[in-house]
Amino acid sequence: MSSRTAAGPRVDRRKWLPLAFVCLGSFAVVLDFAVLSAGVGDIVRGLRVPLATVQLALVTYSVLAAALAMAGGKLSSLLSPIRIQMLGLNLYAIGMLFTASAINGPVLVTGQMVAGVGAALLVPNGLAILGAAYSGRQHRSAVVLQAGTIGFGASLGLLLGGLLISALGWRAPFLLLGLLSVVALICGSRLRLPLPQEAERIDAASVLLPCLGVVLIIGGINQMGVWGFITARQEAPFNLLGLSPAPPMLVAGMLVLQLFVTRQQALRQAVPPGSKGPATGPAHGRPRPPLLAPSILGSGERKALLVCLVAVNLLFGGATFLLLLYAQTVLGYGVVDASLLLLPLALATFAAVATAGVVGRIVPSRTLLTFVYFLGAGGMVLLASAVAADWGGPALVAGQIATGVAVGLGLSLGSASLAKSAEPELAGEIGSVRGLASFLGTALGTALGGTVLLAGLDNIGNLVARQGFTLPPDVALDPATSTVVPNHALYAFFSGSAWHLTPAQVSSAVEISVQARLDALQTSLVVLALASLAGAATARMLPGRAAFSRLSP
Repeated sequence: MSSRTAAGPRVDRRKWLPLAFVCLGSFAVVLDFAVLSAGVGDIVRGLRVPLATVQLALVTYSVLAAALAMAGGKLSSLLSPIRIQMLGLNLYAIGMLFTASAINGPVLVTGQMVAGVGAALLVPNGLAILGAAYSGRQHRSAVVLQAGTIGFGASLGLLLGGLLISALGWRAPFLLLGLLSVVALICGSRLRLPLPQEAERIDAASVLLPCLGVVLIIGGINQMGVWGFITARQEAPFNLLGLSPAPPMLVAGMLVLQLFVTRQQALRQAVPPGSKGPATGPAHGRPRPPLLAPSILGSGERKALLVCLVAVNLLFGGATFLLLLYAQTVLGYGVVDASLLLLPLALATFAAVATAGVVGRIVPSRTLLTFVYFLGAGGMVLLASAVAADWGGPALVAGQIATGVAVGLGLSLGSASLAKSAEPELAGEIGSVRGLASFLGTALGTALGGTVLLAGLDNIGNLVARQGFTLPPDVALDPATSTVVPNHALYAFFSGSAWHLTPAQVSSAVEISVQARLDALQTSLVVLALASLAGAATARMLPGRAAFSRLSP
């Protein structure tokens, strides 16, 4: 009798525990990127590393989380979602400890690598845990709250991270994130939920191929600024007949992902038709199932929602990284001033997440998603025009508000709609593709925007040389391998004895450098706007009914 009642009443008395367990993990995963972006200037100065190192740490976290998300969802069928969630929290906490104690660039990147693996395990299993803990209206509410937690973390993380870094230094927020993971672990250790486990085999090739493909694609984009877009630079690890290895990495990554698709089709054909539910019998006697169930990507609606998550995370991740990096390293802003500069973006995202449920019950899904795409791209163009006006005028605020509203609505539409469409037995796999899309978008935005910006900053030396004087051999203006000189220090920098410049030449060099930096940032923002529009055509796959109509009781 005691064993029969141990599981049921215990869950009833602690109904908040599963939701807290999942939401704390989701909140921590989002905050890491926000804090690292907010502290980019302090980290560069504190560790004396180039900008490209911090960009690599950001991209490494997102890439590993994206690449391993599907594997994390599949592992939950072997070890149960709670066990995988606990493992992910442990890895995430270890990664935060490494990051907080970093003494150089490699340790910083290593910490983000470990945290990225932990994030890949945390993201997919939340839906499965919520599905086992709640049902009916409670489940629908829990799904919406978890999706809202992701949006709130993305919007408030920048300001919260800036305030913590300003008050306690850049290491403190990562220690606090580790502590948050410990609190989540305590919640998880008290959970007793009946979670099904499937005895099935995992196809190793299905796990490795998407990991390799994502790493090659994002790595190729991220390293173009360092290794060269076409011609190999000196920093490239090798060259192909004088050409940069970055473009071949992109092509190789696309080919690997195509191999993954082909592999999944072959595995689906090997599974007997009509076989559903957990497999029984010895694992070695059954065919290996595909990493994703055929129905996951068989729906056009789900494909459109996943593309939406990629697009809005690309916008938010790229815009915040670019603007914070530029404000702190080029304009010389402090971390709080830089975070306050993006306050309209954060507040607009927060407000959009908070009101998305109301908007989604009124506006048809197709119309709402189309609005998100064009509002987001328009906001980035407004930001680019504000940059061209030297950060002045209402366009800066209007651009941030437009982008923030688009991101908030897109995050809520994509996350909540995908979650509510998940069948109980596929909750982990839906969570894994949702995490893959989110982290892939963040990685793409950071890598693409950062690469274009650093390439533009690197061109300053060539622009200065065209004015009739050359860079001294002991002076570097390459932002990929050196520290960027802030605008306010450019006059003193060019007036140094190594340059032997006349006052007129110094003024000319300063003017050229400042304008080149503005042009580089403007180009980066426009490139992100165009990239986010690439999936706008998928909006027609959504139905014409209200987005969140089925979330209502």
